[in-house]
Parts: sequence; C-alpha cells; structure tokens
Amino acid sequence: MSLERPDLIVFDVDGTLHDAFAWWAPLIRRGLARFAELTGLPVLMPDDRTACAVVGMKDAGVWGPFLPEEHRHRWPELRKVVLPMEVEELNSGRDYLFAGVRPLLAHLRALDVRTALASNCRQTYLDAHRFGQGLGALTDAQFCLDSAGGVDKAGMLRLAVEAFAAQRPVMVGDREPDLEAARQVGMPFVWRRNDRCDIGGESDAVWNGLPAQLCELLLLAPPSGE
Repeated sequence: MSLERPDLIVFDVDGTLHDAFAWWAPLIRRGLARFAELTGLPVLMPDDRTACAVVGMKDAGVWGPFLPEEHRHRWPELRKVVLPMEVEELNSGRDYLFAGVRPLLAHLRALDVRTALASNCRQTYLDAHRFGQGLGALTDAQFCLDSAGGVDKAGMLRLAVEAFAAQRPVMVGDREPDLEAARQVGMPFVWRRNDRCDIGGESDAVWNGLPAQLCELLLLAPPSGE
C-alpha cells in the first residue's frame, strides 16, 4: 500500500507517542505487591522486559500475564488496584511523551493535517493522557475501547475517518494490534521502530521516531529548522 500525503494521521499512544516504559515496570511491580497484599493471591513479579512486553495490548492481555494461569480471570481486580496509580503518574506533572512529539503534533496542526489517537485502553486512562500529558489539546480527536459504547482498535480507526471525512488516512503505531487494525480497515500503516516486535516487513513504512523523518515518509513539509 503506497503512502500519500495524509489528511488524517491516527496515532497509537503507548509506545508510539508516549514513553510508558519510563515508568510502567516499577509501577506494575508496586501494584502487584499491593494486589497480593489485598487478596492473598500469588503474583508473578516481572522484570522490566517482561513488564514492558504487555504495553499496547488490551484488557486481559495487559493484566492477565502477571497472574498465575488459574487466576487470570481475576485481571479486572488487578486493574482496579493499579489504574489509580497509573492515573496519578500521568497527572504528576512529568512529561512522558517521547522527545519531539509535542512539536510534531503542533507542526501537523499548522499543516492542516488532522490528528487522532487510538488506544487499547479505557476512558479513565485515556483521560489521564488527554489532560495529564496534554494530548487532548494537541490532537483533534481521541478514541479508546470505550468510545461509541465499545469498539476495538479497527473501530476506533473507522470512527476517526468518519469524524473528519478523511480521504487519505494513515495509522502510526508500534505493535501488532495497530498493524492488524489498519489492515482491517484498509489503511496504510507506519511502524514506529522498537525492540518489542518486528513488523517492519509487513508495514508500509518504518519510522525511527524523529519528527522530520515521519514528515518525509508522509510527503509533508518538515518542521522548521530540520
């Protein structure tokens, strides 16, 4: 699928715009310790790499791997314990967006390219990004699993296209679910290179994280000074 100058860019959040890896591993270990204390259930305390492997997945795919097989159905209980910790971290005043993301989004707006978020999370977590990290003001629309009464990531992409009557949308993400969703709706996909998966060969382009390179890939004018 060839890339054209887009009129809409839909970004995944964690691992694409947001450096969740800067805080997730120690936080999930604290959350697991608290969960074990409250429930008496055994938990699997992950190292950093194991913890970060779930970033970008959804619901049971995020929480279940930290529980023994026979208790994985109790992942909503673990999420209930950890979610307030996540929200507090994202609202702490620390900037967890990858370097260059804020000026990139501002530049895309100046070029009159619409931007949207599509995240495999629930509304409470997305709101922490919208307000605590400022992504609500930096993008034109934000979608999650709770949008429109419940959608998957492909559904989020469809909502974004419909919202702006986009003719040339593109998806930018870092994990397999992002690629799968883009393919489901027939949207070009740009993979943000990372070491958690390797889907560059299946993607339409590979982004190294630099704003100027993404603009070049999408046939857009580069940010000033780059």
